[in-house]
Amino acid sequence: MNVTLGVPRLREIINASKDISTPIITAQLVQDDNKIGARIVKAGIEKTTLGEVATYIKEVYSSGDCYLSIQLDMDAIQQLRLNIDAVSVRRCILKGVRGQTRPKVIRGLSERHVLIMKGSRSKLRVFVPDNGDSPMYFTMQALKVALPKVIVEGIQTVNRAVINEENKDGGTQYHLLIEGTGLLEVMGSPGVDGRFTTTNHIIEVEQTLGVEAARTSISSEISYIMNAYGIGIDTRHMLLLSDIMTFKGEVLGITRFGVAKMRESVLMLASFEKTTDHLFDAAVHGRTDAIDGVSECIIMGIPVPVGTGMFKLLKRGTQAFASTPIPNIVQQGLLLGKS
Repeated sequence: MNVTLGVPRLREIINASKDISTPIITAQLVQDDNKIGARIVKAGIEKTTLGEVATYIKEVYSSGDCYLSIQLDMDAIQQLRLNIDAVSVRRCILKGVRGQTRPKVIRGLSERHVLIMKGSRSKLRVFVPDNGDSPMYFTMQALKVALPKVIVEGIQTVNRAVINEENKDGGTQYHLLIEGTGLLEVMGSPGVDGRFTTTNHIIEVEQTLGVEAARTSISSEISYIMNAYGIGIDTRHMLLLSDIMTFKGEVLGITRFGVAKMRESVLMLASFEKTTDHLFDAAVHGRTDAIDGVSECIIMGIPVPVGTGMFKLLKRGTQAFASTPIPNIVQQGLLLGKS
């Protein structure tokens, strides 16, 4: 599977992109030592349309009526381990699957328009509804275009699923690599062990499992990218980045929009991007800045409140104040030095 790596993938993570180029879900199986079982689970997850399992969808014109005749390829369905027959296809045409947007011509069909041939598990007839909005011929052509796209099995957002083999402990283990989104649906699919199912889509991890899982996923994805090129990064740096992106309770990218949500300091925002816009906006609304961050202190030329700059001391006899309480040991040291 062609997975995006390198700088483009790193940019997707740091910017917290909602639409990534190659979303991949890694699904562990409850029974991971049986290849036939893996094929059955794969068939239940991978999106399958009517056009992929039908031998033909042809127009039939008779003296009494006109309809579309559908013949299912039962041999292909059996080889793909799909749980599909004429009854399930009829149900999918009439009801659709969760999340699928059905065309208007499909929504206009009722139960009397989709019939199963008596005594057959593979043949259906779809009669053209006479709605009066358009000629029957054009309605039939629209149905002929829309019916092959009807999803009859699987999850709509999953484009492809691949069975991956691994040699482990002297045996062969199988798991699924799923191209697409829909982590929650995949975790709830029969045969999938949801406890060990992950995705490389950070935003979907946050929406499904929460911000703590997204925080862990950010550091692990960056580590995976760097290890692919033999680059080692201290774990603390990656944890610091993931903390900065998630400390507000949601995943925020290191972009002008994400940084604006992270900090309220005017000078800090002005030091990142769109300097004049932030300054003009702050002047118009009369905003104030406490100047307690690193960027603000560097801009104003004052000590950064880190380490020895955490507290301030003034000479006795002047107006005394401290930005933070002075520790007793520091006070004792000053008195000893003065004496």
